[in-house]
Amino acid sequence: DFADPKNLLKLGDVIQQGVNTLNSLSEPPKAFSEMGDFITNKSAETFSNIAFNSYKKFKDSSPIISIENPPAGGALSRGEDLKKLVEEARNKFVDKAVDELGMSKGEAERQAKKLIGVTWDVGHINMLRKFGYSDKEILKETEKIAKMAKHIHLSDNFGYEHTELPMGMGNVPTKEHLEALQKYNKKMKQIVETGNWFGPQGFGNNTPFLETLRAFGSPVYAM
Repeated sequence: DFADPKNLLKLGDVIQQGVNTLNSLSEPPKAFSEMGDFITNKSAETFSNIAFNSYKKFKDSSPIISIENPPAGGALSRGEDLKKLVEEARNKFVDKAVDELGMSKGEAERQAKKLIGVTWDVGHINMLRKFGYSDKEILKETEKIAKMAKHIHLSDNFGYEHTELPMGMGNVPTKEHLEALQKYNKKMKQIVETGNWFGPQGFGNNTPFLETLRAFGSPVYAM
C-alpha cells in the first residue's frame, strides 16, 4: 500500500525502474500508425503470404499475383502507392523464402519479381481528372509502375465516372499509356474491360470489338 508513508521508498524504486525501462528503448513505442502505412503493410503481408504459399505448392507453375489499381481517389490507387505495396510484398516474400525454404536471396528476388506485380487499369487512373490532374500528370502515374506491370486493363471514360467505355469514346490517352508500359514489357496481356458497354445495362449484345479496332487504327475496322 503506497499510501503508507513507510512505503515511499518502495514507490520511488518502482518509478525509477519504469523510467530506466523507458530510457533503455531505442525509440518510443508507436501507439498509432498512419492509415496509408497500415493499409500498405497489411496488404503487402497478405499478398506476400499468398505468393509464398502458392510457390511452396506449385513451384514454377505458381500463378501470378497481379494487384490492380482501384479507381482514382481510393486507397492504393496512385502509382507511387501501388509501387510501394509491390516492393514491400516482394521484400516480405524474399525474407520468407530465404528463412523458410533456404532459397538464395538472388533466386528469391527473381521469384518475387516474377510472382508479384501490377495490373494497371488506365481507365481507373484517368479518374484523377476530377481532382484537376492533367494528361501529363496522369501519365506520370503510369510511368512510376511501368516496370512492375504484368497486365493492362483497357477502357475509356471522361475522368469523372467509372463508365468503362471502349477506347476512343472518352479522353483516356491510351496510346501514351501503352507506350510507357510496353517500354519494359511488350508481351504483357492487354484486357479490354468494357462491361458497361455491352452488358445488360449498356447497349445489349453489341461487343466492344469493332470500337476497339477503330480506336487503335486497325485497317480491318473498315472491313
